[in-house]
Amino acid sequence: MDVLGVLLPLALGVALSTVPITVVLALLLSPRGQAVGVAYLVGYALGLALVTVGFTAGLRAIPRGDAQLPDVVVGTGEILIGLVGVWFAVWVFRRGRRRTTGDDIDPEVPGWLRRVGRMKASTAFLVGLGLNVRPKALVLATAAALAFNAGELTPLVWAVGTAVYLAIGLSTVAAPVIVVWRSGERARPTLRRAHAWVSRNSYVVTAVVVIMVAVVLIGDGLSRL
Repeated sequence: MDVLGVLLPLALGVALSTVPITVVLALLLSPRGQAVGVAYLVGYALGLALVTVGFTAGLRAIPRGDAQLPDVVVGTGEILIGLVGVWFAVWVFRRGRRRTTGDDIDPEVPGWLRRVGRMKASTAFLVGLGLNVRPKALVLATAAALAFNAGELTPLVWAVGTAVYLAIGLSTVAAPVIVVWRSGERARPTLRRAHAWVSRNSYVVTAVVVIMVAVVLIGDGLSRL
């Protein structure tokens, strides 16, 4: 499987991460929605770029005789990450199901989400930046770094692959911000419906996406052994 074949499911996993989506929707519904939404998007984009490029460069900097990581190393890493993903998906789904009968928020969403509506732009920027160091985000970044280091990539291919990965990963956070800037108050009913749906179903979305990514990683890892 080529690099893009692995990167695309990983990028989809980033794009469908429910915490960043829930936060941006809550921010856009706040009184200062446009300003804090843009600040959050900038912070989230910067954090995602730093983590992705940093992990890739760090893995590439590991001393080794060959110009690329051996297939057995990449394959083993992908299988281990995939197995962790399967466990995480099952855990999220079971925990989410237990909480659907109560009034608690989604198990993956931190408690400070209830205070998002009072955030300033500077705080929203830092929150966006910080969401890229969640365990799930770091696992996806590690998997992407393994994919980038799995073969001989030219600088152009690496740059294009990184741009595609970031564009897809950021799309679900950027889209609501763009909609609000274009439509203003007319977008609020749609945002409320989207926020309610994501809040109710985030554990299902997370479990399905993580399982999909895990299967891709395990399959690619096995093919390298």
